[in-house]
Amino acid sequence: QIPLVIFKREKEVARRLEFSGLYWGAIPTDPPFSALTPPRSFPSNYWDKFIKRKVMEKYGDIYGRERIAELLGMDLASLEMGAQGERRAPPDSSLLTWITSIDIRYQIWKFGVIFTDNSFLYLTWYMAMSLLGHYNNFFFASHLLDIAMGVKTLRTILSSVTHNGKQVRGG
Repeated sequence: QIPLVIFKREKEVARRLEFSGLYWGAIPTDPPFSALTPPRSFPSNYWDKFIKRKVMEKYGDIYGRERIAELLGMDLASLEMGAQGERRAPPDSSLLTWITSIDIRYQIWKFGVIFTDNSFLYLTWYMAMSLLGHYNNFFFASHLLDIAMGVKTLRTILSSVTHNGKQVRGG
């Protein structure tokens, strides 16, 4: 399971690349371009099954289904394409293999997307204010003020009792 914001961003990037016909065959090693190129898990982590199948249909006959499947991180047997009679050795499931298979650039990108998402930031600040509201009334009031400003009726009532930041007095 991945957060919805990550899924939407990955799908947007992948579809733009596939429908534009853009794809990297080799990763450049020049210093200015190395930061812009995708991490080693680019196709397997970023592309959904729809995009992978479209790429396989479009370029499979030209470049070979096995090579495309390898580049995309696909298993040909799961897609019912290619040689199905081959037996592969089971993958190594040791802790060291799992640790070395973590793609750091992808994880940094993923957490960057999560931590810069507006809904995540709003919910984080809202939770912080409500937790601090247990210890100080100011934070509790700011927590409630957010609710009051979010509801149109309450915002109208709040603006009717204040004028230019000063409370309106009768009399």
